[in-house]
Amino acid sequence: METMENINTWRGFLALLILLILCYWLFKFLIHITIHFTRKNATSRRITRRLHKVLIVFKPLAVFLLLLHLISINPINHSILLVVIGVFGFKPINNYINGIILKMNPLIEIGALLETNTYQGEIKKMLPFGLVLNTEIGERFINYSKIENKGFAVKSNNKSLLRQTLYIKSQLSKEKILDLLFDNPILNNADFPSLKNTEEDEVYKLQYSLENGASSQELITFLTENKSIATTTYKPTN
Repeated sequence: METMENINTWRGFLALLILLILCYWLFKFLIHITIHFTRKNATSRRITRRLHKVLIVFKPLAVFLLLLHLISINPINHSILLVVIGVFGFKPINNYINGIILKMNPLIEIGALLETNTYQGEIKKMLPFGLVLNTEIGERFINYSKIENKGFAVKSNNKSLLRQTLYIKSQLSKEKILDLLFDNPILNNADFPSLKNTEEDEVYKLQYSLENGASSQELITFLTENKSIATTTYKPTN
């Protein structure tokens, strides 16, 4: 009991704040290390994407933990204060949460061509409460709640076609196939392919994006000619 009383103090709040800040910069450091000092293959790209997603979720989680600790210091007064802040700050809080949801979408990234009910343009910046589109009539700021409520469509991603699907049959592991695909010039490495198991043995579902001007037939030809990657392209029975 005495230990809990020592933790639920402003000193404990400050210690938690410092710990969360250190964790945040640790994630940033790991991302930097992964990008600049690891071998740039499929595995390192997956690790980097996952660390970015963890960082997106970490910030609101850290705020939530700080709020819980704040309430524990003075449950009645601090709870009333947070309710008042929540009532008057509902719109920006909701907007921030919608931004987290959109950022978790793998198609939403800087450079993607986004179309909303009002504007169409390339995503130039992704800010905490909205994104900046580079449109034909200049830069336009749109908050995340408006995008979520009115709907949107991603027309292209990093100047490539949207992700397409192909089924392949191979005796190699998923990691080995992705590593072999890494140097293929027709695949967009900024939106690197994903490979998933299917219900059938040695049959994989390949989802990919192509470089501008490339065709899926070129990829099929590459796979069928390169027996070290895929035995055949495959059409599912269902």
